[in-house]
Amino acid sequence: MIALVPLFLSLGVWQLYRGEEKEALMALRARHESEPPIALQGAAVALEENRYRRVTVTGEYDAEHQFLLDNQVFRQHAGYHVLTPLRIQGSNMAVLVNRGWIPVGNDRTRLPDLAIRQTRVRISGILDRFAGIGFKLKGAQIPGPGWPALVQWVDAERLSDRLGYGLLPYQVLLAPDETEGYERAWRPASLSPETNRGYALQWFSFALVVMILYVWHGFKRKRPD
Repeated sequence: MIALVPLFLSLGVWQLYRGEEKEALMALRARHESEPPIALQGAAVALEENRYRRVTVTGEYDAEHQFLLDNQVFRQHAGYHVLTPLRIQGSNMAVLVNRGWIPVGNDRTRLPDLAIRQTRVRISGILDRFAGIGFKLKGAQIPGPGWPALVQWVDAERLSDRLGYGLLPYQVLLAPDETEGYERAWRPASLSPETNRGYALQWFSFALVVMILYVWHGFKRKRPD
């Protein structure tokens, strides 16, 4: 009981905290939908305060040095997300623009052609974190040889070292109506605070059951043989 009750209670409290986080994120997303876009100038903005915010960026695509984020599934097909550095006008920084999903094709050894017709652009999109993964294999953040470079998960510092110039620590999801993009059915992450509250209730119930069993077995009268 000493071991399990505190464990179950702490897990229940953690689930309540996660539910509150999701509610705050939903409110932030709803607020940003009605706000005007902001222009990225090269200085890092506060990501957590501006996540899902509409942004505009003016600069030049580095079409010769692009990344393919592997293991991205779209409509049950394997593919990549195309991450293209956009060197911000009037700045020595760049931001990775997620230009959308592209299929792997029949031969994984042949990477897709990512040619860009117009490199000097002014684009619009949504500010977001890089895609997260549950289990990170050692070395998976190191981009592969050649260009486009294959990467399993995004580490902005690693990619910046490979490029030779600075990258902002977030991505811009290219708006669906912009040109020079691929499949872009951007959907916000599924948020369900009610699910977390349900999990919290389960953990609190487990703690209560353990306490009841302890009292029952600890104080019941021993039956005669």
